[in-house]
Amino acid sequence: MNKKWTLLVSAVAFSAMLVTACGGEKEQAANTATETPAAATTGTSINIEASNWKFNQDTYEVKAGEEFTLTFKSTEGYHGIGIEGLDVDIQKDGSKTLKIDQPGEYKIFCNVICGPDHAKMFATLVVK
Repeated sequence: MNKKWTLLVSAVAFSAMLVTACGGEKEQAANTATETPAAATTGTSINIEASNWKFNQDTYEVKAGEEFTLTFKSTEGYHGIGIEGLDVDIQKDGSKTLKIDQPGEYKIFCNVICGPDHAKMFATLVVK
């Protein structure tokens, strides 16, 4: 009987952790004035924003061989990004300067287990 209660309490605690990972507190109103506009993409920078459970764009484009800065921000909940095949690991907020010589498509994913639709958080970085 004691094992059943321990298992039940553990399962409930784990479920609560998953729900709160993405459902964290929203940004204070005072902080919203300094946010970068969503979906901003230029030749030298990419701004990726994550909310529960999506990115602000499905596709981001850069030119092969050109340096660019990737800036990431969690606007709702707690998220992060990784990019398959590249050395990118940013959690909550941050930036990284990259130069990708190999054209192709690279999968962007949330690298923080953030709740029920975590597995659906994908976008594509297209390098032309």
